[in-house]
Amino acid sequence: MRLPDHLEQGYETEYEFRSAIERLVDWWHDREGECIDERSGHLRLRFHDTPGGMPDEAWMPSYILHPIDTPEYMASTDSSDEIRKELHLAFGFD
Repeated sequence: MRLPDHLEQGYETEYEFRSAIERLVDWWHDREGECIDERSGHLRLRFHDTPGGMPDEAWMPSYILHPIDTPEYMASTDSSDEIRKELHLAFGFD
């Protein structure tokens, strides 16, 4: 993988830059994140497969990511219909 220039990414040395990338990869490897925002070549990902069930979010550089198909548990649920049904039930609409 060819990395961008460390100075353009805000690091003084190439060693610091590579160390930061290695820490990101060690922390988030093999996780599947949902892209919720994009800015300057970085993606904000929301991870749903966290211990404790609470979603976690992180900005990740796009050059270390691999796109995947939408996971089955996210593709099969249409939460807008469920929310609408819940609201109709709560407010007494038919």
